[in-house]
Amino acid sequence: MSTITDVARRAGVSPATVSRVINDVPNVNPATRARVGQAIRDLAYVPNVVARSLRSKRTSSLALLVPDITNGFWTTVARGVEDAALRRGYSVFLCNTDENLAKQQRYLSLVTSQRADGIIIAPCDSDAANLSALRGRDLPTVVIDRRVEGWDVDSVTGDSFSGARALVGHLRQLGHERIAMFSGPSHTSTAEDRVAGYCAALEESGIAPDVRLIRRGEFRASSGEQLTNELLDEGLCPTAIFAANNAVAVGVIEALGKRGRRIPNDVAVVCFDDLPNLSQLFPFLTVVVQPAYDMGINAAQLLLSRLDSEVPLKARHVVLPARLIVRYSCGSQLPAAARAAGEAAVEGQAAAAADPHGALSGFSLPLRRADGERSILVKPAQAGGNRDSYARLNGLDARAVAGNRPDSHYDRPDVTRLLRAFQHQEADRLPHLEFWVTSKAVYEYVLAHELKYDIADARVGGQTIAPEDHVEFARRLGMDAVACNFSWRPNNVFARAADGTEHYVDGTVKSPVDLESLERPVPLTDQLSYLERYLRAAQGTGVGVFANFTSFFDSAMLAIGVTDALYMFHDNRAFVERLMDILLMHQEQVVRAVCDRFAQDLAFVLINDDVAYNAGLMIRPEMFMEIFPHRMRRLIAPAKEHGKLLAMHSDGKMDHLLPILHELGFHAVHPIEPECNDIFALKEKWAGKLAFVGNIPTVLLAYGNKAEIEQEVKEYCSRLAPGGGYVLGSSTSIMDGIPPENFVAMVEAVHKYGRYDALRAQRTM
Repeated sequence: MSTITDVARRAGVSPATVSRVINDVPNVNPATRARVGQAIRDLAYVPNVVARSLRSKRTSSLALLVPDITNGFWTTVARGVEDAALRRGYSVFLCNTDENLAKQQRYLSLVTSQRADGIIIAPCDSDAANLSALRGRDLPTVVIDRRVEGWDVDSVTGDSFSGARALVGHLRQLGHERIAMFSGPSHTSTAEDRVAGYCAALEESGIAPDVRLIRRGEFRASSGEQLTNELLDEGLCPTAIFAANNAVAVGVIEALGKRGRRIPNDVAVVCFDDLPNLSQLFPFLTVVVQPAYDMGINAAQLLLSRLDSEVPLKARHVVLPARLIVRYSCGSQLPAAARAAGEAAVEGQAAAAADPHGALSGFSLPLRRADGERSILVKPAQAGGNRDSYARLNGLDARAVAGNRPDSHYDRPDVTRLLRAFQHQEADRLPHLEFWVTSKAVYEYVLAHELKYDIADARVGGQTIAPEDHVEFARRLGMDAVACNFSWRPNNVFARAADGTEHYVDGTVKSPVDLESLERPVPLTDQLSYLERYLRAAQGTGVGVFANFTSFFDSAMLAIGVTDALYMFHDNRAFVERLMDILLMHQEQVVRAVCDRFAQDLAFVLINDDVAYNAGLMIRPEMFMEIFPHRMRRLIAPAKEHGKLLAMHSDGKMDHLLPILHELGFHAVHPIEPECNDIFALKEKWAGKLAFVGNIPTVLLAYGNKAEIEQEVKEYCSRLAPGGGYVLGSSTSIMDGIPPENFVAMVEAVHKYGRYDALRAQRTM
């Protein structure tokens, strides 16, 4: 039987590298990973799971305890947990507690005795004493969907308060005043948050909540049916019923149908959480939807990052936003139904005749998908402005951000300085931002110490340097933000040059068969953990963090091979677009997951897609318009929903691209390369519409002297800084070959000549 040593010898690597490949650790060179994989297949090597468990004292298993796996919400949560866990080599034990405390305790005893590495649990109640089996063993735990009083533990919840508030607010806008609330058990935080949101919405519209209309039961259909009958039997006739979850809503609909009440003509019905399968065929219910799958992904990420961490982590509390989906059952479509009364009456009579005593007899509108179905992101009730959120993130008073730090020769970083420039406003000085620094020498020069790792191999999410070093690098320079990269550029082929650097040479996706074997993206859990590291490192520094996402256009071209792709646009365009859509679908999910969780903590969102070259767009403008805008709208939709500023990176000549980006809603563009763009003319033309980043020639940084660099920066500050709308930076990456002293000379010149008080004085002279 082959051993791990045999595999290492055959692949020409160390056993530790083989172990990293087996465990799917991200920072392994793709070529090395391929050699190890081939050696494993050649030797038919099978890892000894038992031995590995004994050595590591881990079982590579997680436990997930949920209240009701028959509920589609929990099924979807479980799928998110499982998908994330499997990508990291973990198995998941699924336990169904039925909201029963005794059953929960039995499962906790079982999973702890079986030595699960960590547990994700939706507890039956909010009492931390009932989770003593976990607390006593110091077992890594994430609480999902609910809060626990008395235990500061990692948690992932949906925004129940804001969701309920939005749903009841919508009913009030439709004219409903007597709105009943059917909640879950009072000892669960989820149920009470929804009651609180219900009350808040009524009070905000001038209606005092009627305690007789607030009923508490269980999160089950039988409870919804019972509460509906009780309310009607008591003669309390609401015009609308808000069910606290989808199971309760099913019971409400059943009861109303049996009693001949039509929805929404007689009673409007809305609920929390959709009916995932039914809503595809029967899109009737107006709901607030929690991102169940993403809740599972985030819970797994919190747990896995804690298992991976070598240092203690403070408890993290993730609150994901909900979405209001407006359909028929709230009554919003009644005016349209009245215009088609004949059709509605006929179909309603047919449904009643077919099922006079069943639930369907309660529905009075046509059972077809509403053309006007709307999905609206529910913003947190406490959301504030950008400036306040950055002050909260960094633990600072926003007024103090511009102060100097004793160990820095430069102005303190200030993310609000950058945001003001993007919005065409002036701050204390011209901001400075470098999207990519790949030179190890430059990092070591600024950080004043040797880096103990090769930044070219730190590829989690396409990163080039550890987040902690990256933020410290920015802090020392007074640079206002750093990028956390979310990258998927599969099937690129690189060659190593004589100086040791790697360069792209081709792609390997040449036929439809190759689409089935694309290199896998970095697991989303790892990417979220990496962003967490950036945000922790940035706290208290004034340095902002922005998310940089690769896109679909140039990623598809690189995967195919740029030359081959250009031919395919004419010979086999459908194949190229199919690959683009695969890339888009994945990155669209990543953008939404990042924005839903971290939007308030991000400075802005950057989309990285080289769609142009030095003569203009990569393909004919008419073809580009057919391929690019509608896909880009999908990719940036989550960032726009959360109100984030949007920046676009593309090399090349910008003339044709800028009007498209402006129409799509972008706020800033990088890098405006000087070889093919006149930034001074562009700044004048697009003043107040688009901000620009970059343009300092890297050729000058590589071969110029300090005086020449200083003079160039001085001119840029004088001509481009006034009125905001410009952020100074280099025209391309800061790569090996640029002397660190020259890079620092550029930074020093920004701080010297970019001060707005001096620039204003010059303008008045």
